[in-house]
Amino acid sequence: MKQIFIILICLFFINQLFCVQNSQEILKKISLSSQDVKLTLLIELASCHPELSLDECIKYGDEALELSIKVNDVKSKAEIFLILANLYDQKNNHERSAYLYSKYITLRDSLFYLEFEHEQQQIRKQIFLRNSFMIAFLVLLNIAFIIYIRYRSQAKARDKLEYTHKQLKEIARTDPLTELSNRRDIIEKIEYEQIRFERNNHPFVIIIGDLDFFKSINDRYGHDCGDYVLKEIAQILRSTIRKQDIVSRWGGEEFLLLLPETPLEGGKVAAEKVRNKIEKSELKYNNDLLSVTITFGVSVYNSIMDIDECIKKADQALYRGKHKGRNCVVALKPEDIIIG
Repeated sequence: MKQIFIILICLFFINQLFCVQNSQEILKKISLSSQDVKLTLLIELASCHPELSLDECIKYGDEALELSIKVNDVKSKAEIFLILANLYDQKNNHERSAYLYSKYITLRDSLFYLEFEHEQQQIRKQIFLRNSFMIAFLVLLNIAFIIYIRYRSQAKARDKLEYTHKQLKEIARTDPLTELSNRRDIIEKIEYEQIRFERNNHPFVIIIGDLDFFKSINDRYGHDCGDYVLKEIAQILRSTIRKQDIVSRWGGEEFLLLLPETPLEGGKVAAEKVRNKIEKSELKYNNDLLSVTITFGVSVYNSIMDIDECIKKADQALYRGKHKGRNCVVALKPEDIIIG
């Protein structure tokens, strides 16, 4: 039992020794620290440090209070007021303790208000940032929308311009009455076939057709009837030839057909097919049945002639067909002599 008592006494003195060393280390750090660190260390000493007396704790508390006032640390000041209030209460100085505690309550409420204001300020800042972001986003969205509208307007204007240009181009290449290719357009297509012929040596056929006794139709029924006949014949030509073939209005009641990659015999067959279909077609105008026939002249392009000669040969064949009795197909070979 005696031995246990001795061990307890030794442990008490060892603990006191370490406490004194800790207190001395704190005091040593105070002299070497900045004001903020020094304030923290003084508060630690004032907080009833085990090896310090009550008066020493109050002393360090007063020093901490002065330093907190100096550095304007409201939170530390409130903590010190509470520590000193407890210290004076232990010293039975209740009046001083009550005064310090009232100071603590005032500062605590002030801190609470400041923290509340800080939180409100942070909330207001967040709301401001959020609203600013939303406003910036809406402004950017509005700018993007305006740019998109302008782009769409420009794109529509550009598309309209391109469409108008295309329409004008089509009009420039299309006969307004029959909606067939006009002379300018068919000449360009014939020139293109000439280039293809030079590349692959595939012949192409040119057919010129002229309606028989068309003037008598105009004289008897009027020009409106003549226009009606031309449009109907154009439709028959379009529906009878192949997809790759091209039909154009060559002028007046004349039509020119271009048959790519076709020999002379094939051109004759195609022309005869169209002639036969027109002959069998009965066109009705104002309750009058019109019987219309057409004469075709056919020629084939080869390397011994140019385009003008090929067209002239087809026209010469047409002329022979007219003298032959009309409503027929006449073909001239490349070696046939052109008269006139």
